Amino acid sequence: MKILITGVSSGLGQAFCRLEGNDLEIYGVSRNPASSEILSYEDFDKMPSPDVLILNAAMGDYGIDFENLDESTLTEIMISNLVKPLSFAAKLFKNSLLDDLKSMIIVGSRFSSQSYISAQSKDDLPGYGYCISKVALSLFTQIVRKENLQFTVNIIHPGVLKTQLGNSAGLDVAAVAALLLAKIKSAVFSKQFEGIYDLNNDKVIPF
Repeated sequence: MKILITGVSSGLGQAFCRLEGNDLEIYGVSRNPASSEILSYEDFDKMPSPDVLILNAAMGDYGIDFENLDESTLTEIMISNLVKPLSFAAKLFKNSLLDDLKSMIIVGSRFSSQSYISAQSKDDLPGYGYCISKVALSLFTQIVRKENLQFTVNIIHPGVLKTQLGNSAGLDVAAVAALLLAKIKSAVFSKQFEGIYDLNNDKVIPF
């Protein structure tokens, strides 16, 4: 099984790239490759034809503060979380590198759910950029499915992780990476969930 995953400089992506297994090849993609083993988004001549594509790259902002909404920060987040991964996947498709793809998995968040966001207080939300980009990924998931492509497309909530973007009391990223791989191997993503798949609780959060 060949798996291509973006956003591997830290966090979940980095932990996933460290997994090993028989008949398993994992390829990482980063905006700033730290080693020759990591591909850049422009390395199309080196890209594999994966069985599974994981769009994982993300950055965040903190605090709902409309008055101080900053254009450059918002633009950077939208490019990192939304524009870059989706355009990268489209370019893979255009270059016939997704011909063998079975599953596209988008690493979203519980904040990919408009219904979840609506139920939270202001103080329980991350920043505008994070929320808007993650909800947009859910919309992409629903829209791209209408093309009836040969692979499934799902968006997941990996849980609150113990990372810089997550929480110091969050889940261990290595354990979550291993769980994600186990779910992939057991063909959980061979079907399309009508919502955000909660990886740790095996349930679906409504869009």
